[in-house]
Amino acid sequence: MLLKAAKQHQTDLFLVQEPHVKDGKIAGIPKCWKPWLSKSGKAGIIAFPTCSTPVVLSADGNTMAIEITKNSKAFKIISSYSSPNANFREILDELTDLTTNING
Repeated sequence: MLLKAAKQHQTDLFLVQEPHVKDGKIAGIPKCWKPWLSKSGKAGIIAFPTCSTPVVLSADGNTMAIEITKNSKAFKIISSYSSPNANFREILDELTDLTTNING
């Protein structure tokens, strides 16, 4: 399903929530795709070969952040998981801290 969507939409990456994880890695994706997971395994980023320069910025409990360069421009990408039962203020504080840290 992801492969079909990647081809159809010509995307460079996917942000995933609660992916199927096996042995600490996102399962069922082609080996040429580069995956990263948050420490909890609930938030992830999958980059395709067209995304040639991904750099990990942060991998926390429920967030994963990378930086990619496309057409000589740098983009920071964040995938964050939040449970429907989680405290919204805590989630907002975590994301605020993350963006402060990765922006220097």
